[in-house]
Amino acid sequence: RPGDEVYGDNLGLMGGFAEYAVAPESALAHKPKTLTFAEASTLPQAGAIALQGTAGLRPGQRMLINGAGGGSGSFAIQLAKRAGAHVTGVDNAGKLEFMRSLGADEVIDYRGQDFTHGEPYDLVLDLVAHRSVFAYRRALARGGRYRCVGGSVLALLRVVTIGAIAGWLTGRRLGLLAVKQGPVHFEPLAERCVAGDVHIHIDRTFGLDEVPRALARVGEGRALGKVVIEIA
Repeated sequence: RPGDEVYGDNLGLMGGFAEYAVAPESALAHKPKTLTFAEASTLPQAGAIALQGTAGLRPGQRMLINGAGGGSGSFAIQLAKRAGAHVTGVDNAGKLEFMRSLGADEVIDYRGQDFTHGEPYDLVLDLVAHRSVFAYRRALARGGRYRCVGGSVLALLRVVTIGAIAGWLTGRRLGLLAVKQGPVHFEPLAERCVAGDVHIHIDRTFGLDEVPRALARVGEGRALGKVVIEIA
């Protein structure tokens, strides 16, 4: 109804950097009263990725999150730890302490260490895919799963073609995480945030006229958690 405070993901409209935007009612949910609009805005996309990317984890399993110091990664670390997993976070050196503060058991600076060499993982959530699919396969324990969301177009194509076959032949599963959209896929995380079980980490907020600076901060790998655009 007019005046309702709502939030949601308008990814299907390919953009929301505007004072006004049109979105289908099915994409929106009532904003929890205890969350600010800035906090709520972090959940529909990054939260949905984290929820779906950590689904199926069991206590004691080993999970690695590549790009764990950003928006989706900061949620995924917390969710994986709540599921009882042993969590390794991978990002640049400037984010190692941040990932530890979120609960990561181990942290890796990707510039100094290749996470695909070492003890294998039961689940890898890759938010910045760019390695060979054979390296990803090597990082998985038998029966393990690799799911990527972001990365170069070439890397993603290799995952869905060569990776799927190579994984199947060796008892591993490599593929894309097809993120489902809509309130049913992000409201469960909002409820956990309201309850204090999961925390929202906003790195910085920018005004609408500062969108290029905000995107640059994310692209340069400097954001600890989510970057938010606020309308004055």
